[in-house]
Amino acid sequence: MRNIILILAVFPLTLSLESKAEAQGVLTASAGTVAEDSASSKNKTYAVAIGGMGAHNIGSELEFSKTHLKDRQSKIYTLTAGVFVAIPLKKIHPYITFGYGFIAQRSEYDTGSIFANLSKKDVGYSAGGGITYKFLKHAGIRADLRHFKVRRADGVGFRRFLVGFVLSS
Repeated sequence: MRNIILILAVFPLTLSLESKAEAQGVLTASAGTVAEDSASSKNKTYAVAIGGMGAHNIGSELEFSKTHLKDRQSKIYTLTAGVFVAIPLKKIHPYITFGYGFIAQRSEYDTGSIFANLSKKDVGYSAGGGITYKFLKHAGIRADLRHFKVRRADGVGFRRFLVGFVLSS
């Protein structure tokens, strides 16, 4: 398990640093809604991501998000490392993404830090895609739809839609 996590952490980094002359850093701040698999209510969420893209439009990002679940009086925190592939079409860049990391649900009664007492029960994946529109050379907006799922059968699962502001180098 430790080897898989190491590979997932190092592999995206090597892709993003593939061509130093063409690499660009990306910072994204987003807000949106979440729909749980087991409920139809919408919940508010926000995310911050930092990453980079290499010469062949393959990149990686590290993303943190926080979601408030109204019905369950709890929060979901995610910290995922992901790989994405973009298709640059002038100012529009559609992309697909896959991430792997921690997806931790915490109730209002839990004590300790956000990622305290993590175990393999809190590990999951995200998969999805979106589109980035660059209205300036180093700035744009991004719309993103992803599905998150904890790997165990009874684990939390949800879909997240975000719209955010993108800054790139």
